[in-house]
Amino acid sequence: MYECPVCGESYLTVKPYALWPPPEGAELNPPYELVLGAPSYEVCPRCGFEFGNDDNPGTARPVSFEEYRTEWVADGKPWGDGSVREAGPG
Repeated sequence: MYECPVCGESYLTVKPYALWPPPEGAELNPPYELVLGAPSYEVCPRCGFEFGNDDNPGTARPVSFEEYRTEWVADGKPWGDGSVREAGPG
C-alpha cells in the first residue's frame, strides 16, 4: 500500500505517479504529471482524490494537493465514497 500525498493514509494500491516519491527538491504544482510522470488515475478511498484527474481536469482549474486537503478537512474528512467514519490503520 502507498501513502496518499493528500490525506496521508496508506490505502493506495499503486504509486500515485510514475516518479513516486517525488525527486528531492522538486517543485510540485498541478498538473503533477509534468514533473512526476504518468498518473495512476486511482481514487484514494480515504479522501477521494483522483491522481491525474483532480490535478489535471482538462477544462477546469487544476487542484493542488494542499487545496484539496484543505477542502476535505473543512468538509469533515469524508471517505472517498462520501461517508464519514473512523480512519483505519494507515
